[in-house]
Amino acid sequence: MYTTSYSHYDILEISENASIEEIKQKFQKLLLHHHPDKFQQFQQFQQKSLLKATTNNKSDEISNVTNSKVNDDKINKILEAWHVLRDPESRKIYDNNLRAEKIKQDGIFNAEVDLDDMEYNEDMKSYSVSCRCDGLYIISEDDLDQGASIIGCMNCSLKIKILYEIIE
Repeated sequence: MYTTSYSHYDILEISENASIEEIKQKFQKLLLHHHPDKFQQFQQFQQKSLLKATTNNKSDEISNVTNSKVNDDKINKILEAWHVLRDPESRKIYDNNLRAEKIKQDGIFNAEVDLDDMEYNEDMKSYSVSCRCDGLYIISEDDLDQGASIIGCMNCSLKIKILYEIIE
């Protein structure tokens, strides 16, 4: 349920700290936009345009069925997102699970290490610090410039978060 590539917030095109009123407004707007009657009107307009351009009615029918299923899927996702996010308790549970999933994706880190506490290698243009397994955590200047902050040990599965500020 929480491993989909799009969260309920993504589906409703809102931020995770949106108010219930913002959620409701966006839900109504998206539902109206994807409503089957409006979608059918759009399809009829498309069909008229396509009929002028081509005579292959079979491919038009297949395309319309596919578009209709895609639209139905979108409506179902909008309804599911609204059902979860409109209720404060179900939203709280969803948010907790979403955060837990993000932590799994980002990885749990073992410690926070200040960049100033790491050893700088001028030749490699990288920073390093020892792991408790005698391995090394290494991060390059390029990685830091791109915003990387969590790195893994070269020998084990432990990760650290590097604390630093980008100075421009």
